[in-house]
Order: sequence, then C-alpha cells, then structure tokens
Amino acid sequence: MDKKTDEKATARKPNKKLVILGVVIVAIVLLVLLITQLAAPKRSVTAYCQTYKEEKARIAKLPGNSWPSGVFNDAVGDAGEFATAFSKLENVAPEEIRGDVATLKSVYQKIDNDPSQAIGASLSGSSADTSLKNWTNSNCGSNGR
Repeated sequence: MDKKTDEKATARKPNKKLVILGVVIVAIVLLVLLITQLAAPKRSVTAYCQTYKEEKARIAKLPGNSWPSGVFNDAVGDAGEFATAFSKLENVAPEEIRGDVATLKSVYQKIDNDPSQAIGASLSGSSADTSLKNWTNSNCGSNGR
C-alpha cells in the first residue's frame, strides 16, 4: 500500500503545480487589467465637467484676485493654482478641447514661473480662453454639470 500511496501522491503533485500556476496567471492578468483601468483617466465630457466643477469649487475658496481666468470666471493670487486646475482638466479633456486646455495650462505655468511674462502669456492664451470658456459653458453649464 505504501507504493500505491506514493504513486498517488506523485500523480497529484503536478496537478497542484498546475493549479498554483493557473492561479498566479489569473492574478497577474487581473492585476494588469486593474492597473490599466485605474491608471488612465477617461477622456469624456462627463469626466471633464466633473473635474471642472471640483476645480471651480476649489478655486472659489482661494484668496487673491491678481490672475483672472475666463474659463473659471474667477481670479486668484497665485497663477500656479490655475496651472494645477488646467493640468487636472487636461488629463480628462475630450480630444476636441485638449489643445486649448494644454495652452492655458502652459500660459498659467509661464505666469507662475515669471510674472513679468504675464502680458505676453495672456495674449497668447486669449483665444484658447474664449474658446474653452464657450465650450465649457455649452457642455457643462457655468457651474459644471
């Protein structure tokens, strides 16, 4: 009987290895799917409007009025705050407005880095600001969805 028991145990060992290998492969596949779903934000009007609403509420609480934004219909004391907001919007903006969002992010980054460049940077972003403000109001309303 010892020989039969040994044969059965030997026969089961490869099956255990296959099961473990299968579980590891499934776990890896699930992990990869989870990471890809969480890592890449969805570009959509809904995602943009939600992010816009969150950023508009955050900006409304900030002090100062040195740097205005037509898109947010507000002004803040730190242009970097608008750069941060446009950076978040750029991650979820639909392709049709992504360029305008990127332009405005760049404008506010330039102003934040060197306030003496404010006039030139503002002029370079004025058409993007108007276009994005109109698109945002049309698709999200003035306060987001």
